[in-house]
Amino acid sequence: MKNFSQKPIVRIAVVLSILAVAGAVALSAAGHTGIVTSQDGRMSIATHPAARVTPAASPDTTLTVIAGNLSKYPNGVYFCCYGFTISGPTSFLGTAYWIAIPFTPTSNYTVNQLRASVAWGQSGTEGVTLSLNADANGLPGSVLFGRNLTSLGDFGACCTLAIASDSAGVPITAGTQYWVVASTSASTSSTYDAWAFNSTDMRSYNYAAYNSQSGTWSAGQGLLPGYEVLGQ
Repeated sequence: MKNFSQKPIVRIAVVLSILAVAGAVALSAAGHTGIVTSQDGRMSIATHPAARVTPAASPDTTLTVIAGNLSKYPNGVYFCCYGFTISGPTSFLGTAYWIAIPFTPTSNYTVNQLRASVAWGQSGTEGVTLSLNADANGLPGSVLFGRNLTSLGDFGACCTLAIASDSAGVPITAGTQYWVVASTSASTSSTYDAWAFNSTDMRSYNYAAYNSQSGTWSAGQGLLPGYEVLGQ
């Protein structure tokens, strides 16, 4: 008999099903009833996907994809409706939740753009900080470049992307680990966002999570949200 518990897509489907049914907390108190969170607030689910798709902005064809998992299908660049919570410390959750994805380039590059499936949960100040960070002993370290972004898409829709650009670019070195970080700033302290999962790779990967209660980053493993790192 096959052991289906070892199949990543089956394991993830079971986890998401449990999350959708058990321990979910409606956001009606936050003014939006179409989204629920896990009991600890770290995961977000859009219960009513948008009827229309907004195609993602095409990437700059002069740039190379250095790392990422965004789909090339315009109607499914990422998975609309499940993702990691990205929140500020004064959001209705009362805690800042941030997520970071590691990547290691195979060649030397200059990073000019970060693209991520971060969307607004329609509560608090709309916005997110998207940054490229150095590594610090296997966790996110100092910011190499970052942008405070507004005018996000709505969580539960597809496929608007949060895009942070740096025309000068930041050099990165082959074989060195870096991080793509979605966080909040002083101006988005009340925000509630979600970083929607990718739709192309259901395997488990390393990531890092931050919450303001502990004040530290910690390592985790699971499905990754959608992102791309581009440069030349």
